[in-house]
Amino acid sequence: MHQVTLLDKTSKTEVNQCLDLLEGSFGKGLDYYQWKHNVTQEYGIEEYTFCVFNDNLCIATLQIIVNEMIIMGKPCRFALLSDGATHNDYRRLGLFEKLLSHVNEFCTSRDVSFIYGTGNDKSRKAFYKLGFEDFFSSTKASKRIRYNHPLMKGYNLFLNVFGKLAIKQKDNIKEIAIEDYAKFYTNQKNKYAITCEKSQAYLKWRLDDTTGSYKIYGAFDAHKKIQAVMVVKRSNNMLYIVDAIYNQEMKYLNQLLKYTSDLATLNKNIIKINSIHNNFKGIKKMLEDNNYKISKAGSSTLLYIINTDFKIPYSELENMHYMRIDKNE
Repeated sequence: MHQVTLLDKTSKTEVNQCLDLLEGSFGKGLDYYQWKHNVTQEYGIEEYTFCVFNDNLCIATLQIIVNEMIIMGKPCRFALLSDGATHNDYRRLGLFEKLLSHVNEFCTSRDVSFIYGTGNDKSRKAFYKLGFEDFFSSTKASKRIRYNHPLMKGYNLFLNVFGKLAIKQKDNIKEIAIEDYAKFYTNQKNKYAITCEKSQAYLKWRLDDTTGSYKIYGAFDAHKKIQAVMVVKRSNNMLYIVDAIYNQEMKYLNQLLKYTSDLATLNKNIIKINSIHNNFKGIKKMLEDNNYKISKAGSSTLLYIINTDFKIPYSELENMHYMRIDKNE
């Protein structure tokens, strides 16, 4: 009988077996999983990794990251499902379903109101069987900067040589610290019907440079006060807009959006800018005016309600300020 246990992070053997399974299943490097599962416990986040071991081999694992969602001004704890993997030799034994069922019970005892995740086509059947329901589909904004097609080499060369001539200096945009970002978000979060908490401790974990280089930019007004913030990650040949928030005037966010395009133009290796972290109803026109294409980002997320008193206004999901709480841009 396979038993589900909480990963013992003081056991080097257990940790290595779990991370080896994840690396063999998804790649991304051991440093990534050491960060994400807070193996050294240096970050102030709440996460739990569950494993099934057989003869000193980790044959299945599933992680949850617990955070707080603020819904209509009311905070509630939720868990994000992440990093679910099963060893190739132990598939079709119901191990993922067993882990998922254990997580549901575990969260019930941890004052968690709901669990959500995405899952692939194969795992969604197990989600539905255990009571998960469709939640929301996030929106993707994408802007092409350069092209891989051979016929576009001339355009790319022109952009590399002359693109910088069209870029104007933006003196009111500066890189800011995580502390400033966290403070600005705290002052803005009540404007959103639905949003996730972003404490300073959480952001230090979330924006660690394990899988890419993150920069936090602020747009300042004439009084040198921050009016908008944009978090940008560079990874290989892509820029990702991880978060985008503004105070009252959208023009400051628009300045940051143009600044991000300038960054992509100046870096000849960048081919595209992506953002899949917000439902863009409030800023959709601004994105389209800046030549972003808007589309749905894959399958819907799945929701499992634990607290029967938990209510979410589905009519407000389009206005949800959503940033992935893990690192999968």
